[in-house]
Amino acid sequence: MSFPKTLRSDFPIFEKKCWNNELCYLDNAATTHKPNAVIEAVSEFYRFQNASVHRGIYSQAESATAQFEAVRTIVSSFIGSDSNEIVFTSGATEGINFVADAWGFHNIKAGDHIVVSEAEHHANLLPWLRLAERKNAKIIFIPINKDTDQLDFDESIITCRTKLVAVTHCSNVLGNVWKHGDLDLLVKKARAVGAKILLDGAQSVAHQKIDVKTLDIDFFVFSAHKIMGPTGLGFLFIKSNVQDDVQPYQVGGVMVHSALPGSLKWRTGPQKFEAGTQPVAQVIGFGAAINYINEKINFCKLSSHENSLCEKIISFLKSVPGVKVLGPKSDSKHIVSFAVAVVHAHDLADFLGECGVAVRAGHHCAQLLHNCLGVEATVRASVFCYNTAQDIDCFINAFNKARSIFGL
Repeated sequence: MSFPKTLRSDFPIFEKKCWNNELCYLDNAATTHKPNAVIEAVSEFYRFQNASVHRGIYSQAESATAQFEAVRTIVSSFIGSDSNEIVFTSGATEGINFVADAWGFHNIKAGDHIVVSEAEHHANLLPWLRLAERKNAKIIFIPINKDTDQLDFDESIITCRTKLVAVTHCSNVLGNVWKHGDLDLLVKKARAVGAKILLDGAQSVAHQKIDVKTLDIDFFVFSAHKIMGPTGLGFLFIKSNVQDDVQPYQVGGVMVHSALPGSLKWRTGPQKFEAGTQPVAQVIGFGAAINYINEKINFCKLSSHENSLCEKIISFLKSVPGVKVLGPKSDSKHIVSFAVAVVHAHDLADFLGECGVAVRAGHHCAQLLHNCLGVEATVRASVFCYNTAQDIDCFINAFNKARSIFGL
């Protein structure tokens, strides 16, 4: 277990006690903790630089701009894009709303089809439901199979009316929901009818190597805080040959060449899409997060490590009467969601929290998915690079205490 133990000391949060217990943090699908390198990068910026970018011509401002733009290159390299295809946002949610408003509103027409799945997070469902209502378009769902907890993609879902496919890369409840080859086939069929493709990478980018060019997609979104970066920051990949069809999502600041009445002229991307004062400290902090990952994380080893921890959780839960474990059988898993017949998910999560075990409970902003699976709420345990087998033992011990309390 040297892999997580050598990393755990880099994360100061684990020095803190939780209800007089060591913190057992299993809520990584919601947000991840930050290593010292990230915390120090943000602190150093505020202490010694703290200038806005793209405006000042004094040394601090020029240094801030250089660091800010360097991170754009770091991020583009991390996901296999060109640097001018990376747009800074406040998070994956804003990135999807950005595409819905700035591309979808101008390109989706009455009668067009928008394809999503029943496994979507609200962030990748609500913008398209609203857009469909506004434009009199139709939402087409890729259904979830209740027996396998995987998506049942049928090629007939994609038709000449399909104008956009917007789907999750990895479910925040079930983990990997794609059968082998189905996502590639979906992209291929969408390309054949000229549809654009958005992939929600909020739950995948921290756990596997991403290459947007290999994926052959037009839009990709993720949030920094789910991959050891600061909160309030996200990233939107817009393929370069699509950018002319995307209008500015917000206007103001230096995203314009000419702001004179009657002669508005936008800059080219990505500046065209970044209005107002940018989250400079957060961006610089995320650059430190990616550098940390590049230096210390091997995604193949990470996947193996996370899978072994999740398999330990699943093996235990399956031994407990009245527990239903959700999710497909997969060799790459960082999420385990489950429901207990005789106790509500919130009550169980509250008890585990008092034992120092942090998990998530509810429908996880995936109400449609829970409804399709016939489950009101679930408890979700999710692991990351700093979790250890001792964390899982802590979870199991706390759960066994809950069994005596709740009569499980």
